[in-house]
Amino acid sequence: MKVKVRTVGNANILTIPKAFNVTPGTEFEVEQQSDGDGMIVFKPRHRNPFEGNWFNTDLKQIDITLERAELGHEWH
Repeated sequence: MKVKVRTVGNANILTIPKAFNVTPGTEFEVEQQSDGDGMIVFKPRHRNPFEGNWFNTDLKQIDITLERAELGHEWH
């Protein structure tokens, strides 16, 4: 697959085809290889599990005692 760099304002833009299924807003670390071929590598940034307030909205907490009672098990 071939893509082409285009200029928008003061930035050069390299598009990512939809076929790659990259979610809009995904952040990448970018580096240019220094081995002479000028390869540019984009690595998706992974969320730091210790940053932010994500745990208040991403986790669904359940009461395991209710779940076990529904299955007919009792706690001893």
